[in-house]
Amino acid sequence: MSTLQERIENSELLAKVVPVEEAVKHVTDGCTVAISGFTKSGEPKAFFPALARHFAATAPQSRITLLSGASLSDDVEGPMAPFIRKRGPYMSSAISRKLIHSGEMDFTDVHLSAFARNLMYGFYGDIDVAVVEVSRIRQDGSVVLSSSVGVSAEALARARKVILEVNTATPDYTGFHDIVLPAVHPKVGWPLPLVNVRDRIGTPYVEFDRSKVVAVVESRTPDHPVPFKAASETDRRIAQNVVDFLMQCRAQFDWGKRLPPIQSGVGNVANAIIGELYASPFQKIRFWTEVFQDGMLRYVEDDAKFENASATAVSFSAEGRKRFMELFERCRDKLVLRPMWLSNSPEIISRLFVIAMNTPIEVDIYGHVNSTHIDGSRIVNGLGGSGDFFRNAYLSIVHTPSTRRLKDGRTVSCVMPYVRHIDHTEHDIKCVVTEHGYALNMDIRSPKRRAVDIIEKCAHPHFRPLLHAYLDMAGAGDEPRPTDMKALEGWWKDYDAACRAFPQSGSTPAAE
Repeated sequence: MSTLQERIENSELLAKVVPVEEAVKHVTDGCTVAISGFTKSGEPKAFFPALARHFAATAPQSRITLLSGASLSDDVEGPMAPFIRKRGPYMSSAISRKLIHSGEMDFTDVHLSAFARNLMYGFYGDIDVAVVEVSRIRQDGSVVLSSSVGVSAEALARARKVILEVNTATPDYTGFHDIVLPAVHPKVGWPLPLVNVRDRIGTPYVEFDRSKVVAVVESRTPDHPVPFKAASETDRRIAQNVVDFLMQCRAQFDWGKRLPPIQSGVGNVANAIIGELYASPFQKIRFWTEVFQDGMLRYVEDDAKFENASATAVSFSAEGRKRFMELFERCRDKLVLRPMWLSNSPEIISRLFVIAMNTPIEVDIYGHVNSTHIDGSRIVNGLGGSGDFFRNAYLSIVHTPSTRRLKDGRTVSCVMPYVRHIDHTEHDIKCVVTEHGYALNMDIRSPKRRAVDIIEKCAHPHFRPLLHAYLDMAGAGDEPRPTDMKALEGWWKDYDAACRAFPQSGSTPAAE
């Protein structure tokens, strides 16, 4: 652990170090606050819990607008959630979710590449305060960020006031970052000169007007670990089917041993796929993704298997964090952390021929995807970057267990006749994968033929007869939907009975 004096090279900003209890007074009722943090990494871990205590003790009616890169840890967002009136663009807090559903918190779910640009354009109004975790303040007052970028650079550029949280428990991330801000109308942004995952086009630090800094505080709390479960048999079968599809593409499109760059979502299925890829014949694998996570660490040690990675954050379990620290210097050479408008840039995703892979809540027989809402109304997290990648990817792969068991004892199908909230249309999805197989949407054929394929290759056998019955009931048309409401009501009764009769040993446990 470094000292604060070692991490702050600028004497003017060193003189602005104050106790966090003083710094929080700069945030008042009605403020719009933009903060660092992406997938529970690089968030202000001292400031926000202190702000929650301050509001609770002195101004319990206070409410703020909170803008971040993506999700924050429960330790950070949980205490603050009762004081947040508006939230965007992504969250994973159970407390925030409850407030959103009750109408006490307004939440806007936005494509992450668009959110960062919208912030710069002023679409969300003025930014009163930016609170950004940094690992170093340089001599000229510019800052080196820590384990995530997200919207940190945009927040520092747009805010009226800046509070820097220097984390002396985190390593010095000098050399990891590649910082570029999006152009703002009427200026025209030049095409981004980035043609390889390893390319750097910006600066390894963030330059901003240091006169806006009103306080500097110290944090001694490392990033909170992200829990990962061991891969289940279902996870492994999904991963094997994904790699089988990629091997088919290798033969069909003459890839040789080099895959196009990979984007991988966060979670147990994603980690299982990364593990299965490591055992595949593919060499010199590149990641163009949002989050560099546990499963990718083994690649860093293997020059034959791994070339480079680009992300907007690192996010690890407790064990993964230890391994990352052991490989820190090697990662500094192999990994680039960029603002999320760059990591999720539609232009670059398309240019680099990125293969996108993400896990949704459910898919339907025509290939539409719901990534965000249970039963069409209850939000889980948010869209995140899945839309940025699916819409613009060379290949877009949606992977999910075929079933999920709910707390009430029912087991539901994750392949449905229709999804009740559509985040990604069938136009954006090239391949649907479950533990039973994969179905393609890459050639010229009707939605009904595609539906038969998804039912037969991806749905659980227990639900296939019902899904075929729905398709028969839907009748004629290009992408038919039934118009007989009595027949549809009867179908849903049969479906509910099938959910209750499902053999429990065959479903994937998950809480609703």
